Amino acid sequence: MSLPVSLFAALLLLTVLQLVLQKYSPLFAFLLSLAGAVLLAFRIGDLLQPVLAGLALFVRRTDGQAFRCLVRCAGILLITDYTRTLCHEAGADSLGWCADFVGRCLVLAAAFPLLEEIGGKIWGIAG
Repeated sequence: MSLPVSLFAALLLLTVLQLVLQKYSPLFAFLLSLAGAVLLAFRIGDLLQPVLAGLALFVRRTDGQAFRCLVRCAGILLITDYTRTLCHEAGADSLGWCADFVGRCLVLAAAFPLLEEIGGKIWGIAG
């Protein structure tokens, strides 16, 4: 069985077990989900090696400002997505929309110095 299939099967099994345990013993359900998360993190650790190597190569090829901008934008997007999802699950759809909008504005603000530099280089070449 391939690794993605085995990971999804493990996730499905852990989800079913956690749902059953949640009703009878919430503490054991929490511990099971925590153990499952740690197990899955270790399983995908080998898969992340090429990603980390690619990030290291990207850092060497670019200046520090571009990489900081990329990491900052990715962090904003992840936090915004989690916040929006949490708002939608809580039934506050309009608040989720606002969180999404604010996140997009923050990404534009974080990326603006890099976009300004790129625009300057384009105008320098074209000018």
